[in-house]
Amino acid sequence: MTARDELRETGAAVRRRLGLEDWVGLELAPGFSRLGDEVMFGKLWARPGLALEDRMLATLSALTSQQRLPQLATYVGAALHIGMTPRLIQEVMIHCGMYSGFPTMENSLVVVADILTRNNLPIPEVTWDDADLDELDTMGQETMRDLHAERSDGGYAKPGPQAAAKLYGTAIQYLYGEVWNRPDITRRQRMVCSVAAFTAIDAESQSRKFFRSALNVGLTKDEIVEIIMQTGPYSGFPRALNALVLTDEVLD
Repeated sequence: MTARDELRETGAAVRRRLGLEDWVGLELAPGFSRLGDEVMFGKLWARPGLALEDRMLATLSALTSQQRLPQLATYVGAALHIGMTPRLIQEVMIHCGMYSGFPTMENSLVVVADILTRNNLPIPEVTWDDADLDELDTMGQETMRDLHAERSDGGYAKPGPQAAAKLYGTAIQYLYGEVWNRPDITRRQRMVCSVAAFTAIDAESQSRKFFRSALNVGLTKDEIVEIIMQTGPYSGFPRALNALVLTDEVLD
């Protein structure tokens, strides 16, 4: 057995652990399924250094951010298979949608609802008290400083008259105040989603800020590297490689 044969077997075992079936029927192209088992599952999903659920969070984040909806449906099913809750999966779509846009959020939540229906699972209903806008602003400022510490006032968040300030106030209220404080997902899990999403959409400025902030919620540099690597097959190796170069610049 060659090294590639062993890698392919390892990958196939990980794929089956995720509940993803063996490829059946006509190959889309010669060697396509073999390549998937080797690269996606053998080379990346099987790596040590990052929990299986964290790898799934990164994968879902990359797929929703890039709107790879057929593949997103497949991996939502896999996420349910490994025990992730419907609410957690919903929150991944909402969180990443704040970075990629509300149409992204809506499209992805439709996919999640469809998979839940196919699996005879109820679509979650959760209610909580709405904070008013002043409370959202306070919560947003606190959350932003918890995440970014002294870097909260840098870049487009810099105080003073500037064009970005006209939109950033809304981001403080609804991204940091509302979304980062929604229930059923931890702050660490949200950061996994942020790191993966910014990598997937090639958002360099945000990556520079959040890669450092990820350390403030308990992620290690090695885990940040693994999250970025995990996105490679799903949103493109060039984006992941560019983001990995940034980790050396901002974390060393």
